[in-house]
Amino acid sequence: MPAVSPKRRLLRVGKTVARVLGYCRANAWPLFVAAWFPCFLMTLCLAALVLILFADPEQVPAWLLSQGFAHGTWLSAIVAAPFSAMVFAFVLDRMANAPERGHIVVRRGIDQVKRFAIPGVRFELGQRILLAALLLAAVQLLCGFAVAGEHRLFVAGLLATHDLPLSPEDVASWAMARGIFNMLVGGFLLAWEYLLVGDFLWTGSFDPVGCWRALDGNRLRFVAIMFIVFAIVAILKYGLGLAVGLILIPADGASPSFLNRMLMHFGLAWPFDGLHLVLSAATVATILGAFRPKANASVRPAAAP
Repeated sequence: MPAVSPKRRLLRVGKTVARVLGYCRANAWPLFVAAWFPCFLMTLCLAALVLILFADPEQVPAWLLSQGFAHGTWLSAIVAAPFSAMVFAFVLDRMANAPERGHIVVRRGIDQVKRFAIPGVRFELGQRILLAALLLAAVQLLCGFAVAGEHRLFVAGLLATHDLPLSPEDVASWAMARGIFNMLVGGFLLAWEYLLVGDFLWTGSFDPVGCWRALDGNRLRFVAIMFIVFAIVAILKYGLGLAVGLILIPADGASPSFLNRMLMHFGLAWPFDGLHLVLSAATVATILGAFRPKANASVRPAAAP
């Protein structure tokens, strides 16, 4: 098999990203309908968690806190996991079933109890989604605690090799290197975590070895595509966050209240967390559809009404 040139590999990556973005643009409304409610519930639950824990920081138990998690507590990984799994399941279901109706990949719990069905709202906590959420939470907890441990080692190393008080020059270069390292390793692990979760929802079985073998020759391509997706969302999110901050933060330099900061943070987080999950799930579905053709065997006919 002839080797593929770097230029051709880069071209393939670009075409795949364009294909994912094109699909999401053409199906923006169905994907929004499928994902908005779990994303809204995730944001609401995380906001409630932060409000309960940090409204009075002095009363927060130390064992609930950790520097390795986005919201300062490892509970955030557990709270977010079921809703992230739901979004993945719904996007994969949508992409698998778009060509023809009458087939499902993931059982729709809300469709089985139609008296609770609400137009435009989709919610499910079936066995497969709960197992996917367990996998998401386990990996996120492992990575978060690893980052927290690395932070302690980083601080201990600085204290052992530099005299007190530490100057900004002593910390800046090491902190930047640590941030870049965590970003690259974290993005790599997140990409493969999403692929394994998507493969589990796609096939109904947890088969990381088979998933790894299916991408033989395309693993670097997959990681590059996921990094591009992550970068697109991050640029949009933090760019808009900076613009909103410049507009809403008072010109006199007064610090906004805790409640205002929380509302700003989660108000921006909801659409972009949803965009992150939808684009990631669509990318995973595209990759699985191309390199895991046997997954189609798990698509089952829908029961007759």
